[in-house]
Amino acid sequence: MSLYPPTTTIPIYTVLTGIGILLTALRLYVRVSRGKTSAGGLSADDYFILLGLAVVITCTGLQFHNALDGLSGEAASDRVSASKILVEHKIDFSMIVIEKIAFGAIKLSLLFFYQRMFGFWPSFRRINHATMAVVALWAVSFFVADLLLCGRFPQYQWAVDQTRAKQKCGDKGLLLIAFAASSVVTDLAVLVLPLMYVRKLRLGRGKKVAACLIFMLGGL
Repeated sequence: MSLYPPTTTIPIYTVLTGIGILLTALRLYVRVSRGKTSAGGLSADDYFILLGLAVVITCTGLQFHNALDGLSGEAASDRVSASKILVEHKIDFSMIVIEKIAFGAIKLSLLFFYQRMFGFWPSFRRINHATMAVVALWAVSFFVADLLLCGRFPQYQWAVDQTRAKQKCGDKGLLLIAFAASSVVTDLAVLVLPLMYVRKLRLGRGKKVAACLIFMLGGL
């Protein structure tokens, strides 16, 4: 019996992705509504969050395909057909590559949002721009690294027989660990940055604490 049947995985992916779509739609509705009466409207942070959402929706679609036609995260066995293993490997490769776009877009969305809030401080703009550059370079670097892990032969990564991939490709596990560790570091940089400037706002201590807590919700 499968531990991750489609009747379980598909509803979970649907609900979680639906929540993301709903929250993003509400955010954009507020931004567009403000734009009718002020200089608001959509900004770079909105476009980056839309890019991140588009990738997340794509990943959800891939997981639907995996649940119906692949292994749905299950370990391969002798009883599993080669076609299901092939689907699993292709989806695994695709997910690992395109998720870098989503991670980078979401972090850049936050940084552009901070720019609108704290950009009147020259010191903040310098630090924020530097952080944007680091995050963009980080996302692109790991995207390219995953894409070219097997050099000119990316098909090795989704072959049913992974012997050649182990011989010819780079260390996939090490790259994943490096990505995870650096992702935590960039997350901390993005989360801590606004907290450094909230204390400069002309607000009471209670409101400053509340503002810090709101910014820290991004860590969830």
